[in-house]
Amino acid sequence: MMSMSPFGELGKQAGDLAQKQTQLKTELETAATTGELRMEDGSAERAAARCDQAASDINASLAQTRQFVQKRRFGDNEDGNNAAGRFAHASQEYIAMMEKARTVIQDMASAYRAAGQVVAEADAAGRQTFQGQSG
Repeated sequence: MMSMSPFGELGKQAGDLAQKQTQLKTELETAATTGELRMEDGSAERAAARCDQAASDINASLAQTRQFVQKRRFGDNEDGNNAAGRFAHASQEYIAMMEKARTVIQDMASAYRAAGQVVAEADAAGRQTFQGQSG
């Protein structure tokens, strides 16, 4: 039985991370909605912007990886063809893993923005309520 490659294992871990991130997003939205989450003005957008930058960096890395993979040749013989096949397989696993990581990071950016919006709306409603009571 063939063992999973390091990139395949990382891809599995990225999938697990995506599942945990979905749960965290739900918990974050619940905390924001119930008023348990407090955020400094602009902190959610700053966190989301960092996620956007990380996703952009992954896109650039993937573009370079795809270009690099297309250029690799190991000779037109049995050993060269086998090496090229193993290299291509590992590259595909790496690309798939990085695409999962990018998706997780993009989802995190969305979660930060959504939580920031909920907190901002709750703060505005609280100020309006407080002003109505003091007036």
